[in-house]
Amino acid sequence: MEKNRAKKMYDYHVWANQQVFQNLKQLPDGVYVDTIKSVFPSIKDVLVHLYATDITWLEIMKGSTIQDTFKKVERRREEVRGVSINELESCYDGLAKDYYDFLATQPDLERTIVTEHPKMGICEFVLADLIHHVVNHGTYHRGNVSAMLHQQGERGVPTDFVFYCLK
Repeated sequence: MEKNRAKKMYDYHVWANQQVFQNLKQLPDGVYVDTIKSVFPSIKDVLVHLYATDITWLEIMKGSTIQDTFKKVERRREEVRGVSINELESCYDGLAKDYYDFLATQPDLERTIVTEHPKMGICEFVLADLIHHVVNHGTYHRGNVSAMLHQQGERGVPTDFVFYCLK
């Protein structure tokens, strides 16, 4: 990718998600789906939430209405409801491709996007800031996954940005 900070941050987001999936696939089967008392009922629920939210922001960046976005997100959430960890990882890969395809068509990541939110009304965002928001949101929930793994007696995987830079 070109030397663009927002795109580099998105590259990090994709890498960090891949690290989480690789770690989870090495653990006992139940760890991914077992119900535990935490912020989310299971690790799978965290990953589905993150997936759905990433779809939401991509649709907003593309200029979709909030109503169309919510419909698409619900449809895609239903599609991943019963999938295996490998299938969900594949969905993440497809979504990353959608993001990269979108970003490749953007001549100005500093442009302002205007959207309407059902509770907050009209909102203006800089595209690069939304990409950073997607990454920050992912970092937060990867932390949830790590904490949930520790609750189950398992280890998380380091996904700090510095590890991405050292790869």
